[in-house]
Amino acid sequence: MFNMGDILSQLFYIALHVLLFVMIVKAVRFFIKHMTKMINLESKRDEYMID
Repeated sequence: MFNMGDILSQLFYIALHVLLFVMIVKAVRFFIKHMTKMINLESKRDEYMID
């Protein structure tokens, strides 16, 4: 049989990695959204410059 402490530590370890992964995904998505917004602003500014 499994030791209860081992199971808990294993679950904690997995949960920690899942949480870390989720945080990274959210950060990357936020960064990409921010970057696209910045690029849109840049292109708009370029259009105004051309006018």
